[in-house]
Amino acid sequence: MLDNEIVVSELVPGTVSCPSLQNVAMPYCPASPRAAFGGGAMTLFAPHDAAAEGTFFVGGFFPGIHFSADFRSLSPGAAALLDIASLDGSILFRVRAEPGKAVEFSETRGKANLACALANPQVVPPPPFRLSAVVAGPTILLAVRKDGEVRFLGSVTLDESPENDIRRRDFAGVLKCAVGAALPPGGAAAVERAAVSLTAGVGQADFCIVTDGPGCRPYTENGRMFCTFSARAGVKYTKSVASFDPTVFDFRMEGILLTSYGDGDPLLRNDAIDHIFRDADGSWKGVAIGWSTTAHNLDPSTRKGSGLVVVETRECPLHGIHVLPARPLVVGEGVKSEDPHLHYDAEAGKWRLSTSSFTPQGLRAHLWESDRWDGPYSLLAGPGRFDSTGCQIMEFGGREFVMTANMERMRPVYAYPSLDYVGEWPCDMEPSDDDCPNGRVFTAWAEAPEGCPWRHVMITMDRRNFPGMPDPNWTYGGIRFYVAD
Repeated sequence: MLDNEIVVSELVPGTVSCPSLQNVAMPYCPASPRAAFGGGAMTLFAPHDAAAEGTFFVGGFFPGIHFSADFRSLSPGAAALLDIASLDGSILFRVRAEPGKAVEFSETRGKANLACALANPQVVPPPPFRLSAVVAGPTILLAVRKDGEVRFLGSVTLDESPENDIRRRDFAGVLKCAVGAALPPGGAAAVERAAVSLTAGVGQADFCIVTDGPGCRPYTENGRMFCTFSARAGVKYTKSVASFDPTVFDFRMEGILLTSYGDGDPLLRNDAIDHIFRDADGSWKGVAIGWSTTAHNLDPSTRKGSGLVVVETRECPLHGIHVLPARPLVVGEGVKSEDPHLHYDAEAGKWRLSTSSFTPQGLRAHLWESDRWDGPYSLLAGPGRFDSTGCQIMEFGGREFVMTANMERMRPVYAYPSLDYVGEWPCDMEPSDDDCPNGRVFTAWAEAPEGCPWRHVMITMDRRNFPGMPDPNWTYGGIRFYVAD
């Protein structure tokens, strides 16, 4: 948890040759502590006769990052600081962590403090510890790693107004991440490392294999397969990309995916970009759930249109940070849907879309078809018999099926394209048990590349939620990798 990451920018005191240039004191702090580099730490000192408070540059801000700092020590009465701020301090988001007290979060514009509710603030342990701010959509999760264990400290959601939404496009790069301390007279703090990174989060879910074409064949680079997944940080998440060798499953963070709804869109959005494929013309296409059109709830009625959007780009989106242009996908008569997966049926000459769609009986599997990949789609079959999640068209032995899972811990399989129920997909070790509060999993199936010792692979997750996270809790636990002949 919070350890599978890509470092974007890093402060490592032992490697800093010119601190006054490379890790400059943020100019909005009028009484910054003195910084000394040595002994593997940046040590901050306050004068004996005055308090000091300030932070030092680590890297630029971007929605979806993990900003963390390792504090070796803090004097009594001192507090660790993580700032996301403009250079002049006119915009300032601050995490304040004083050992023995509840963590604090504040937002300042100019000299005015804005109201922002920090949910479930927890007491900060004594150092040494790693303090983290994980930005997932409009939410910032606060956490601390102490004695090798990651603990929840609190969370704040910043989307009450366009002015303070942390996903604002004009915040990207302009705001800076800075680490420091608030020190009493004569106080000191030692920072061993600070970093801005892209992280797999405190839980991973909603996997979908990246394909070469809109079928079941995986896209590979140097023998590695790719998948999209949601990097969880409580209720909200950042849609991300990982790669793995399908023979050993060495899950590795590769990047994050954001969406934009056009030139007038002020936000870099955290939509759930699920199925991405490389088309024959070299472009990349995909379909996503438009989560960013909602605020704090999961009520499908608050989503616009079908609740789905499509994305398209000429650039490979599998590495680093990518903002993909998105536009609404018309599916049926405004039926709200999730878990979209695209498929081209060459025999029918039609594009097919599998979804878990909302009905009066709950989420059910549906099949839709269109003459174009980006719709509009009309109903082909559905609803399926059972509750549905992770709906996907998959081929086994030359025959196609619709693979799902569901909230009753079943694993329904449907005939394609009729959606007649034909049974459950088997596994030798269950991805859930009675100790998990929710048995609903989300599966990602694919043909294995040539040379693998098995013919098919599948990724899913269990729902063992992150310890200490208050409800509602959609963080999820372990990643599970299955293989089959």
